[in-house]
Amino acid sequence: MINLKLYLLLIVFLFKNLHSTPIEIDVTKGVIEPLPIAITKFNYKSVKEKIISSKIFEIVSNDLSNSGLFRQIANSAFLQNEEEVFFQPLFRDWSLIDANLIVSGKINIDEDKLLINIKLWDVYREKLILSKKIEVLNNDNLRVIAHIISNLVYQRVTGERGYFDTRLVYIAEEKTANNVSKRIAIMDYDGNNHEYLTDGKDIAITPRFSPDGKKIAYLSFSDKKPTVYLLDINTKKEKILGNFSGMSFAPRFSPDGENIIFSLTKKGSSNIFIQKLYNNEIIQITNNRHINTSPSFSPDNKWIVFSSDRSGKQNLYIKRNNGDISKKAKRISYGEGSYATPVWSPRGDYIAFTKTYRNKFFIGLIKKDGSGERIIATGYLTESPSWSPNGRTLIFNKVFKLNNKLISSIFTIDITGNLEKKLDTKGEASDPDWGPSINY
Repeated sequence: MINLKLYLLLIVFLFKNLHSTPIEIDVTKGVIEPLPIAITKFNYKSVKEKIISSKIFEIVSNDLSNSGLFRQIANSAFLQNEEEVFFQPLFRDWSLIDANLIVSGKINIDEDKLLINIKLWDVYREKLILSKKIEVLNNDNLRVIAHIISNLVYQRVTGERGYFDTRLVYIAEEKTANNVSKRIAIMDYDGNNHEYLTDGKDIAITPRFSPDGKKIAYLSFSDKKPTVYLLDINTKKEKILGNFSGMSFAPRFSPDGENIIFSLTKKGSSNIFIQKLYNNEIIQITNNRHINTSPSFSPDNKWIVFSSDRSGKQNLYIKRNNGDISKKAKRISYGEGSYATPVWSPRGDYIAFTKTYRNKFFIGLIKKDGSGERIIATGYLTESPSWSPNGRTLIFNKVFKLNNKLISSIFTIDITGNLEKKLDTKGEASDPDWGPSINY
């Protein structure tokens, strides 16, 4: 018989450029005001180059606007044409329309090669702050190329690596009067190239990317009990992590992709284990009669953070990843409420978590030593945080009311608690995970 407390916990699982300091926006603190930016269509000569220019303009505009850091100025307000501004902007004209930055470029097709020259101008400093030439094959993925251009602008302005060329995996939910379907879906960060990875016949939850973005670890109920599976994204082949007598759940890859950490139940409790993927060796991390779950590695692979109710309610604990089961874990959360689903930032500076207190849900951040706890998002059933590759933005799940119906969707927010934005998905969505840059 399943321990009720453990069962309820399981239900929860059913979400080369110029290198310099930031010049305009600090995305790590304070209130962020969108920066006015003018994005011109890239110069072209042929009809084919014009089509490419229009596509790049559309994608870059969407990327930068959707980040929340930029406010795009309408092209109808421009006092210079694209060709003039590419060679030398009249900065006074651009300051009249309140542009702080100008993105300009040039497209050239040379046989089977596509040459793109992009420039970023600082209007108030009256200087060129980024000039980059990109040379690719003419049949390369234009969407990825445009995302990389957006990344270059984002990085030059903020000092942080961009994330526009990444993918997301999440649980697509379909509800009928008699059934709820939960299947794994994958898409580009901007919602394009959407694809379902499982057919929905069996409930799947908690999908987690491997570091190289080629595999996903997730929990499935296909064998009538919660079991961790590994899925190859390209081949769609899946395999069971291990034939355990208890329920396995809450999987996550190690930073090097060589191990899976997960929880395994036995006699009403759950403990944390690591399985080496190359030889299936099992290493036990915790050993007690409590509920220990939601483990996550630090980016240097030296520490593990997890949630445990050993203090009477769920709190966050960290423990060295050295295989010594006798060493006690250190508690780092002491606030009111219960803490769950911790996940370490790729930069190592914060641990994101879900918190519940007095029937309210929160997304928060805390440092490894337990200091600096703060809340950045709240809402009904707000949970399942996951980090962007640059460690400065989070994606999470939130349920809200629309037309008197409760709708589950995924949102992004930066670590200051600003710029919360709903992402477009094909229907209801939950349990998101943020993958690495797209290989191209």
